Amino acid sequence: MTMLSERRVGDGLPPVWPADRYEVICERGESFGSTRDRYHYAKYAMESARALEKAGLARRVLVIRMADDTVIYDRAQGIELPPEEW
Repeated sequence: MTMLSERRVGDGLPPVWPADRYEVICERGESFGSTRDRYHYAKYAMESARALEKAGLARRVLVIRMADDTVIYDRAQGIELPPEEW
């Protein structure tokens, strides 16, 4: 059984899903470690980051634009770029 998320190399077909462009890093503390989730759209990455903070599930949440490693959101450091700069 082939999963849709698997990527086959050399079959000549384009990827089914668009490339991920944003990463949400959620630091949960030493005993729980951290998680990294990737999103294609900045809007969904930002919604995820804010929901994690609102739920109290993280010490620190960052959203990074993967193309140039720019942090577009990090409340702990006072970074929240306006949507036109995402």
